[in-house]
Amino acid sequence: MSSNEFEEAYLDMKNGKLDIALKKFLKLVEKEPSAELWINIGNIYRRKNLLAKAMESYKKAMEINPKSAEAFFNMGCTYYQMGKYFEALNLLKKAENLGLKDPKLKIVKALCRAKLNLPNPFEGLSDDERKLVKDLMKDG
Repeated sequence: MSSNEFEEAYLDMKNGKLDIALKKFLKLVEKEPSAELWINIGNIYRRKNLLAKAMESYKKAMEINPKSAEAFFNMGCTYYQMGKYFEALNLLKKAENLGLKDPKLKIVKALCRAKLNLPNPFEGLSDDERKLVKDLMKDG
């Protein structure tokens, strides 16, 4: 896979040109499958609210790299979008155990804990993070 092709597709995705980026990523993954490509494909599907296709893509990423913290994180976020908070929380914990350091991880985990009415959903969050989670809870 040429890094230029990947960078082009990634920039398209970041700039909201989802259909163009998806086409490029699918072409790249056909040539040389990788967990990173499948994760990006899944992220595009998730942004397009095609959640079943997103899940399939993250599963393919996990088949290639069973220790891909990013794949577990993104699948967890997809489960959250689907309202499956218990499943989401388990996948987010797995991503954390695999070493994911994404600052969004703490936020989504807290949202899941709050939605599940678990004790201390805001444990370990800064004041700003707590405020963000509470604001997000108000928005649905």
